[in-house]
Amino acid sequence: NGLLVKLAYLIIPHEYTPQKEELLDERLLATPAVAVQRAHEIAAQMASDAKEAMDLALGLTHRFDERVMDRVGMLEERTDRYQDALGTYLVKLSGRELSTQDNRMLNTLLYTISDLERVGDHAKNIAKAGKEMNEKNIVFSKQAQDELAVLSRAVMDVVNRTVQAYIAMDRNQAMKVEPQEQVVDALVREVKSRHVRRLRDGLCTVEYGFVLEDLLTACERTADHCSNVAVEMLQVADGKL
Repeated sequence: NGLLVKLAYLIIPHEYTPQKEELLDERLLATPAVAVQRAHEIAAQMASDAKEAMDLALGLTHRFDERVMDRVGMLEERTDRYQDALGTYLVKLSGRELSTQDNRMLNTLLYTISDLERVGDHAKNIAKAGKEMNEKNIVFSKQAQDELAVLSRAVMDVVNRTVQAYIAMDRNQAMKVEPQEQVVDALVREVKSRHVRRLRDGLCTVEYGFVLEDLLTACERTADHCSNVAVEMLQVADGKL
């Protein structure tokens, strides 16, 4: 599968990234219900791009590939463009007469797009850490690699759950995100604790610790933003925002 992915990147050019004015047609504002639906479609694509960027970035910490790094950068830039376009569009849409359901959808999108964009940012940070590891020939111990593999799976679990809930606007799925975020927090604390012990025992270097800290910070904050998205979805649904 890994070879097929690399081959695809070689033979398929970067996806076309639409310009801001092409994302959301302002003529749809005359039909608010349709405009809200279109905004949700763009937000769902934004969430999917952030998820893909995170998945690819975490892979770069195990095996670096410059073309995959470029792909992460392209996805992160696209989430930036989506956030900019959606923010402007949703503010204009908020002045229209909306049904209760559409108004809740609009509020959910307004409160969550910044968190989704930040997931893309953290994916880029993780990719940069992967590049630094490659350039400096940083290879973590087998134990540290195993710990990071567990953490990476936990991070992708919470990202996948969040995006799944967001695309379907599934309240039940959203309720399962916060417990997963707490698992990521616990894993980050444990990895940090074990690293300190290895550092104390002379089994790791300070330079390795800097890279590890960057990875752990990005993982923890990614889970935090996922939790924010889920909580905001639930609070809007309950009429608390």
